[in-house]
Amino acid sequence: MSNLGKLFKEIRLSKKWSIRQAAKKMGISYSYLSILEKGVDPRTGKDSNPKPETLKMISKAYDYPYEELMKAAGYLSEDVQIQKKFDHDIFVKNILLIMGNMTAEEFSDDIYQKTGYQIKPSQIKSYIDGDIEPFPGTINILSKYAQVTPDFWYVPNTEESLRKEREKYNETILKAASQTFDKNFETFLNLDDDIKNFLSSEENMPYIKAAMEARSKNISADTLKLLIDTIAKEVKKAK
Repeated sequence: MSNLGKLFKEIRLSKKWSIRQAAKKMGISYSYLSILEKGVDPRTGKDSNPKPETLKMISKAYDYPYEELMKAAGYLSEDVQIQKKFDHDIFVKNILLIMGNMTAEEFSDDIYQKTGYQIKPSQIKSYIDGDIEPFPGTINILSKYAQVTPDFWYVPNTEESLRKEREKYNETILKAASQTFDKNFETFLNLDDDIKNFLSSEENMPYIKAAMEARSKNISADTLKLLIDTIAKEVKKAK
């Protein structure tokens, strides 16, 4: 199993998804995802080498940084990561700083509640005891949970530096959210007037919510339209 395959599997298991569940959310076959996790294509005996487009689908489904997957797949330079020197003692001190008074069990549960990813209590204890080192995927999960950048774990920190790091992290998130809002608002302004009026009407909110839920479940617009037309015909017959 390649390092990239191990990363795919670690992320999936942390979300408690089966291969079929994960593949469905990505829009790829479960057999292909199985090949990606193994890292070798049995038909050729060569590395699976997923394309950037596939990595983007995986990134979206797992809510995992696309750039990190691109680095793990070898599409982006790892020079910056190579220059970082991992110090386990520093990592442990940062873990304990983030944990505060929580037990490993409470910390594990809090991570899962806030990120959707699971790091088992036994795994956390093994990190603290120095038995194992964290995988890059674990570093990213912890970073998302603690609201810090991955660089945070490579240097000693204090309560004050943690506060500043979180402020910087949140500023970056807000900036990204603002850019997304501006883009979405521009798209809204370019819509036809009848569509804008429909979207702006409070009485249409249930329909919009239903459409958004259907989209989140990867139900295509054509399928949704067919379903609505079928229901409309049945209602009409009933009258």
